[in-house]
Amino acid sequence: MRKIIVLFTIIVFYSCQSQEKISLQQMNEYLLNNNFISFGQLDSIESKGMKEALTRHRLLGAQSCNIIPNKKYSHIYIEDGFNDQYGYYNGILVMDNKDVCEITTSSYKLNVDSLSYTKIKDGNFILYTKKTSIEDFKMKYPDEYFRYEIVVQDKVNDLKKCLASDPYTPKPRIHVRSYYFADKKLKNYELIQMKYTDIKDGVIGIPYFKEEKKKEFIDCINNLNILKVGK
Repeated sequence: MRKIIVLFTIIVFYSCQSQEKISLQQMNEYLLNNNFISFGQLDSIESKGMKEALTRHRLLGAQSCNIIPNKKYSHIYIEDGFNDQYGYYNGILVMDNKDVCEITTSSYKLNVDSLSYTKIKDGNFILYTKKTSIEDFKMKYPDEYFRYEIVVQDKVNDLKKCLASDPYTPKPRIHVRSYYFADKKLKNYELIQMKYTDIKDGVIGIPYFKEEKKKEFIDCINNLNILKVGK
C-alpha cells in the first residue's frame, strides 16, 4: 500500500495581517501570493491560470452565498478539492464555523440535485454554489464535514496515527487541500486522505487487512469523536 503522507504547515500572519480577524479576500491573496495553489508542478502560464480560477471560485462563490469577501472573520476554513480525471472543482467555505458555502463545477452533482444550486456566470466562467447550515453540512456532506472537523479540532496528527497503524488502512486517492485561519495563524493541510463514507459501515474489501487491525483502526477513528464508524 502507498505510504500515507499528511503535510502540515503553519503560516503566521505578520505586520498588518497579524490580527484577530481577516477577510476571505485577504486570505485568498495571501495563499496565492505564497503559491499555495496546486498539488503538482505548474509552469508560469498554468500557475497564473490556476490563481485566477481559485480566486473566482472562492470570491464569486462566496458572494453568491451572501458571504462578503472583504468582511473580516475570526475563523475561515477553505477546502479546495479537484477531480484529477475530469477536472472538476469541489470547494467548501466555512466562515466563523457556522456559515457554509459549497462551490462546484461538477456535472455529476448537478445531475443529482440541480435545483438547489445557484448558477454563477462570469464571462465564459461558470460555477454552481449552495449555501447551507453547519447542521446540514454535517448531515449531507459527511466526507467534507469529517475533514473539516479534523482540521478545526486540530486532530490531523491523530488521524495520521490511525492511518499509519497498518499498511492496509484505507487511504483513498483524493486531491484535497485545506486551509484554516484562527488565532492569528493560517494552517495549511495537504492530502488528508480520508473519506468517511468509505468506512462508515466498517472496513470492507481489503483482503490483507487483518480483523484485529481493522478493529484497532476503527477504534482509533471513533476515538477522534467526530463521526462514528463501523456497525
